[in-house]
Amino acid sequence: HGQVVILIDEYDKPIIDFLDNTEKATANRDILKTFYSVLKDLDDQLRMVFITGVSKFSRTSIFSELNNLTDLTMLGEYASMLGYTQDELEANFADRIESLANNFGGKESLLEQLKEWYNGYSWYKGQQRVYNPFSILSFFTAKDFNNFWFESGTPTFLVKLLKQQKVYDLGRVEA
Repeated sequence: HGQVVILIDEYDKPIIDFLDNTEKATANRDILKTFYSVLKDLDDQLRMVFITGVSKFSRTSIFSELNNLTDLTMLGEYASMLGYTQDELEANFADRIESLANNFGGKESLLEQLKEWYNGYSWYKGQQRVYNPFSILSFFTAKDFNNFWFESGTPTFLVKLLKQQKVYDLGRVEA
């Protein structure tokens, strides 16, 4: 009944989970390449394909079939697309902020603490910061501050790489 939108989250996970196993990472990359080549053949049936990930494999052959991608990561026009701006946080969560304000020293104090904990993303030259949506929603559920995103999405590939390259001795580090 018309064109469709495809959303792919963490496109790179099948590769980065196996950075220490080159054979498996390469096999997964080849599977993804085949999948993306199918998407290219469906171009006239697709309104949009939106792909997210934590690494950038654009220089590898994974996307060689999809030669019409636009990387939005660092474009100012899309800087606030993936996260809550300050205005959005205060408007969309006003009732939750009000209900928790007294527990955290008042509204202004709570907003400052939220900013300190979860307003760390800037996709365009540091000009506009956005709040991590998962962390904000988790905070309002738990009603307390925590490293929610890190606990749910620990970048194990970075830890493995640091250990493998002996960049830093992680054995003595506590989080």
